[in-house]
Amino acid sequence: MHPTAGPDHGGAAAAQARWRAAEDRLYPVAMSDPDGYRRGLEAVRDLVAHLRGTAHTLDDLVAVEADPAALLAALPAGGPALPADLLVAAACGARAREVLAEDEARRRAAVVADARSQGRAWAVLQGPERIEELYGGSTVATHLDTGRTLLAAVDPYAGGEPYLLQEFDPEGRPGPEHRFADAAAWVAERDRRREEIESS
Repeated sequence: MHPTAGPDHGGAAAAQARWRAAEDRLYPVAMSDPDGYRRGLEAVRDLVAHLRGTAHTLDDLVAVEADPAALLAALPAGGPALPADLLVAAACGARAREVLAEDEARRRAAVVADARSQGRAWAVLQGPERIEELYGGSTVATHLDTGRTLLAAVDPYAGGEPYLLQEFDPEGRPGPEHRFADAAAWVAERDRRREEIESS
């Protein structure tokens, strides 16, 4: 995000769509030639490695895309005989996913730090604090002492059991999904699991 201007969500979304389209076009072209495929992957990997040191926001990547020759100069001589714009866009797309993941990790760390400073037992990482307010989508909360996470979700198109509850261990490994037809039973089970986690 630019430090003084609001985020250009439309521009960022359009750029990411372009980069995904480029990846879709690049890899089938490369796969028609196994050696070209290998060299294409290596080129994208090398470009992404370079971008990790120079592009830290989506705006940075949009600027890179506008001057592909500067990025391609980072490749060793004798690179793959693939369209330069596709290589650059594919590298931008891969780096964009990393940037977004890094941004999300920082956001979640800030949420956890804020919850700790307020003496809370749980940090709500996504969605409303009260799952009763969900009519679609999900809420994610992490227990600060144990690192265990509860996901509660509502999918109004899921048929007879639209309510989901799932637990993740401190390493992020998912437990079994529990589905409910009744909202009250779903809320009660979430409350029960919270109490068990807090007392563990």
